[in-house]
Amino acid sequence: MGVGIGHPQFGDHQHCGRLMSSLPGMIATPLAAPTAVLAILAAQIVQSLDPITTDTGELLVTVVAAIAIGSLVTGVTLWVLGTVQGGNALQFVPYPVVGGFMAATGGLLVRGAIQVMTGEPLRLANFGWFASPEPLLHWGSGLVIAVVLLVSTKRYHHPLIMPGILLVATGLFYGAVWQSHLPLATVRAQGWLLGPFPAGNLWQPLTPTGLEQVHWAVIAQHSSTLGLLVFVSLLSLILTNGGIELALGRDLDLNQELRAVGIANMVAGLGSTMAGNQALPSTLLVHKMGASSRLTGLFKTLPCFAVLLLGPAFLAYFPKPILGSLLLFLGLELLWQWLYQVWFRLGWTDYSTILVTLVVVNWVGFMAGIAIGLAMTAIQFLYGCAQTSPMATDMATDSDNILRDFTADFRDVHLAPGEGKVDWVDLHGFLFFGNAAVLFQQLRSRLLHPADDQPPDYLVLNFQAVLGMDASAVLSFSKLLKLAHQQSVTLIFSQVSESLQRQLTQGQALDLEDDTCVLWESEAAAISWCHNHLSRSEPTESEPAPLEMASASALPELAEPIKP
Repeated sequence: MGVGIGHPQFGDHQHCGRLMSSLPGMIATPLAAPTAVLAILAAQIVQSLDPITTDTGELLVTVVAAIAIGSLVTGVTLWVLGTVQGGNALQFVPYPVVGGFMAATGGLLVRGAIQVMTGEPLRLANFGWFASPEPLLHWGSGLVIAVVLLVSTKRYHHPLIMPGILLVATGLFYGAVWQSHLPLATVRAQGWLLGPFPAGNLWQPLTPTGLEQVHWAVIAQHSSTLGLLVFVSLLSLILTNGGIELALGRDLDLNQELRAVGIANMVAGLGSTMAGNQALPSTLLVHKMGASSRLTGLFKTLPCFAVLLLGPAFLAYFPKPILGSLLLFLGLELLWQWLYQVWFRLGWTDYSTILVTLVVVNWVGFMAGIAIGLAMTAIQFLYGCAQTSPMATDMATDSDNILRDFTADFRDVHLAPGEGKVDWVDLHGFLFFGNAAVLFQQLRSRLLHPADDQPPDYLVLNFQAVLGMDASAVLSFSKLLKLAHQQSVTLIFSQVSESLQRQLTQGQALDLEDDTCVLWESEAAAISWCHNHLSRSEPTESEPAPLEMASASALPELAEPIKP
């Protein structure tokens, strides 16, 4: 797992988690929501033990044992889910909720950066204090570095840009200290350096003697809180992986991530440390630095072991504005993407879900924010279904005119040998977050792993019987368009209503400027266009029609598809 500062969990005995990840450069750490559950568990155990014992040693080892058990239970649960391919059934989180989680993470990073640099939490009650000269100098210097990082990393894509800027900023900081002739003790007292930190070894695992002092019955009394820890850890993993996929534009294997984090948490439990999973900010930072390699995690273990075994004394010389600028850089980047850029890709209802989730997570809590985001998405889905006319079921795409219970029907349309292949997909019903991920996986499999080992030249998506779709479905088609471009497959949209066209275009899922994307107003026109582009010979009387569909043979050649 990933590492941090000042807690025994942050040892790298969990590095196997990132070595097994489906994404090179993945970093994992304890996250805020599971940590909050562990804080509740610790408080419950202490409260239950107060009438039994006043021995602080027994209190400590019981809490540590509970944390270790929580890691083990979480690890086993995640590993089992990944082993039985349970991740396929967990990709149901709506796109606006993931976006709200991303924006909320950005807000938390900005607030955390301000607190790191000034020593005070950012609240409305003390908002004016941050504008006074001394705190303004602290967080203002970090803001300048963060802006330089933002501009430089946008303009120049080189792995040495970010570490170079941070090294220069650190040199300028100590140059200013040298010019001021202030002793480091005074600089630290003024709040410019990290610390103070406790001396000695930070990792204190359970020993056989300690195990004899554990009150196992008290831990068993609070097994429901351990169950909550597993649930929150699983939800955090799903949201974090979804956020990483969106931020990096790469698909992750959720089952592999579950197995990797499961094994890592089991190792963490054996080491008497906290449960954790993939960390969004740290992983994004690694990729922005151009260090997306599995070696990144291995190199990251060196300072972690040094801190755990030798103590964190050397960290006391690290300037707070440098650390704060990194947090601020990541936070502003996420807020820019998920408050500004996403405004142009989503409707106002989906954008409002992101905004409300951001506010609730930052001012109430993680679980409350995600719960409200899911509730808003569910209400929007029900409203969208209620606004859809049931008469749309008369527009089915096959001969029996029945709207089927599944999201899509697949038809392989073969031409003469050697002339190419068309995959035809009849979409129907309401496409939403509950079926969008499964639909994308089905379509992805058609492109990457065709049953006959012959990838299609064209993939036709027939929208005639689609009643509506939400932002999660639009995201799936956006990912499909990128995949089609990578595989040199032409994606053909057929019989898409104007409202759905607007949704797809706004969500960057329909781009008629791209040669791999085509739009036709009718099924017959799409069939004819595929035939005319792939067929190079006229059928004879003894040969079947090239597309093996009656409507295709009766069509004249069409010139151009629909343009915006």
